[in-house]
Amino acid sequence: MDYPRSVASAGLVDGKFVDENPLMGTPGSLIPAAWGNGVTQEIISVIEAGGLTPDEKKYDQLLKAIQSVSAKGWSLDSALPIVSLPLPTVANTEGRLNVVASAAATSGGKVSVPPGVPVSLAQEVIAGQLARSRTFTTAAWVSADLLPNTAYFLRAQVVAGALFFYVQRGLPTDVAPASLKGTAEAVGGGGFASTSLDMCVAWILTGAVGTLPSVLAIYNRSRLTWSQTVNGTGVIYLPLDAHARSARLIASNPTPSTTLVTNAAFAQGDWVGASFTFLSPGIQAIGGNPAGWADKSSSVIFTNNQIGDVTVSSLTASFDHSQFRSLWQTFQAQHQLGSSSADKDELLHGIGIKGHPIADYTTGIALNFVNAVNVHFVWELIR
Repeated sequence: MDYPRSVASAGLVDGKFVDENPLMGTPGSLIPAAWGNGVTQEIISVIEAGGLTPDEKKYDQLLKAIQSVSAKGWSLDSALPIVSLPLPTVANTEGRLNVVASAAATSGGKVSVPPGVPVSLAQEVIAGQLARSRTFTTAAWVSADLLPNTAYFLRAQVVAGALFFYVQRGLPTDVAPASLKGTAEAVGGGGFASTSLDMCVAWILTGAVGTLPSVLAIYNRSRLTWSQTVNGTGVIYLPLDAHARSARLIASNPTPSTTLVTNAAFAQGDWVGASFTFLSPGIQAIGGNPAGWADKSSSVIFTNNQIGDVTVSSLTASFDHSQFRSLWQTFQAQHQLGSSSADKDELLHGIGIKGHPIADYTTGIALNFVNAVNVHFVWELIR
C-alpha cells in the first residue's frame, strides 16, 4: 500500500495529501475511491487475521488484532525456510496424543482425537519455501469409518490457518514426499515420519469388521531421550513407536549393592534367539554360547554376578516394524569395585532378536530390575 502517486488528479504535494487553503486559493487533495478502499481492506485483513469480525462501530479492533497476531508469531520475520523449522511437538507429559479407537458394526472402526491438547506445527507462508511455527489446541475430531484389515496413519497439517487431522494409508517405511505433506484418504504412502509441515500422530491397525482398531501412538517431542534411576525390585518401560529406526540403551550400577547381586533384564518371552561371547583377562580365552543366556532366556541386560561388582551395559537395537521385531547388540563390562586388579574383570558381547507384541508400542518395552541400588538407565529412540 502507498500514496496514490500515479493518480495525477489526487493533488498530492511532495507525495502527500494536503488541506485546501482558501487564502492561497489552492485546492485540497482528493482521495481516490481505489485508494480509500485499499486502505480499508489493508486494515480489515489485519483484523480478520486476528480472528475478529470487522465492525464499523468499534474503534479498537486494529489494536486488538495486532496484539493477537503478534502473540501468535504471525510476522514475516518469523517465516523461515521450511527445512530449518523444528519438527512438530505435542505439549503434554508424554509428547504424544491419546488417540481413542472405537469399533463399528459395519467397518474396521474409527479413531478420535481428544480436545484441549496443545500442539506445535508449522504453517506455510510461501508454498515450498517459507513457513512459520504455530501453536494450536486440539478440538474434538472423529475419523470416518476405516476399512477392515488395513494399516492407516493418523496425521495433522495446518489448512487455512487451522489444525486439520486426516488418515492416510501406508507403512512405517514410507518416504516423506517432496512437499513434506501427505494426502487425506490416499491409497498409500502416508506412513512417513513427522515433518515440519505434517505431524504423524499414530499408526492405526484395523482388524475384522466390528473389531476394535489398535492405536500405536507416535512420539512428537523435541528430544526422544528418557532417563531414570531406580532402586529395589520392579519394572520400567522403555518408550517405543513405529518410527524408531534404531535405539540406544545404557544401563549401569555405579554404586553396587553391598549385600546382594543386582541384575536387569528384559521381560522373558518374545525372544526369537540370542547368543553371546565372553572375555576375561583372568582366563585369557574367548568363550561362546550360541544358545544364549543360560539363565535368563536371552533377555539379560546386565548382572554383576557377584556382590560388589560395578557393571555397565550399552545396547543398540534396529527395528523392523513390519515384522514387529528388533535386532539387539549388547556390550556388558564389569569390575570389582575398589579392586586394583583386572583379573576378575569380564566383558560380554551379546546378540539377540526380539519379537514385539502390540503392548510394546503402547506401554513400552518391559525392563525388570532386581536388588537395584541407584541403577541408572538412559534410553534414546533414533529416527
